Amino acid sequence: MKKILITGVAGFLGVNLALKLLENEDNIVFGIDNFASSSISNMYRILKNDRFNFLQQNLDEGININVDEIYHLAGFGDLKAFSEKKCEISLQYIKNINSILEYTKFSGAKLLCVSDYCDYTDINNKNKLYLEMQKYINELILEYSLDYKIDAKIAQVDKIYGPNVLLSDNRFVPSTIIKAFNNETIVLDCDKSFYYTYSEDAVLGFIKIMENYLDNKVIDVSSPNLSYNSDIAKLIVNFTKSKSKIIIEDNVQKYPPYTPNVDILNSSLNFRCKTPILEGISKTIDYIKLMFFT
Repeated sequence: MKKILITGVAGFLGVNLALKLLENEDNIVFGIDNFASSSISNMYRILKNDRFNFLQQNLDEGININVDEIYHLAGFGDLKAFSEKKCEISLQYIKNINSILEYTKFSGAKLLCVSDYCDYTDINNKNKLYLEMQKYINELILEYSLDYKIDAKIAQVDKIYGPNVLLSDNRFVPSTIIKAFNNETIVLDCDKSFYYTYSEDAVLGFIKIMENYLDNKVIDVSSPNLSYNSDIAKLIVNFTKSKSKIIIEDNVQKYPPYTPNVDILNSSLNFRCKTPILEGISKTIDYIKLMFFT
């Protein structure tokens, strides 16, 4: 039996990863979360599984279990919580990664840390501290893996969406779906485009990376196709038959300053994110509709 630890397991991405890993009956999954930005109600499906074990604690309290693999997701993408307590959460992030790296060094477990794509060129970015902290953590992981010969990799991913998301999640897709159900006006500050990645594709990519040796320590896991926020908003309004109006305050279309390099996944691991945006949005709406009206 393989023992696997997921940090931040009660979050959107953690639940999706746990559900996928538990499909393999040879896996025993341990989850850690302190519910700082998540809820135990989000884990109702995985808590029923006998091969899932949950620990409610902070990561800097130490890890007292023996595992073979660690997926470090704690704090991923939670910009809303970060903006409210920037300094406090930044310091906690640093404590968390120090604990994870020390545990990895002494246990010999394989480590995969999930990271946001970060636009370090935007000096006016309101999330500058978050980006700098993420950059520091990524560099620390890479240097630590070289110095102490541990198997540690970073999976970079663009905007993730899909089922098992909290209704309070402030990501663009779920928040827009909620507005559509409420027939609220959907306001876009400008027509940005991103490589929106369906949650199941992302977690399958993470698992593929964990299971294989790769020389490259930073691997992009993203859809290869750009989607404009305005197009996604129109899809959501049409699918939900909403009366919401879509307003774009700045019609200048702004492309992202990066293009994910998915060649490593495609060529080395024979894997690609393949869920079409139409299918992914439809499944996300179905899930939120179920949660919204029950």
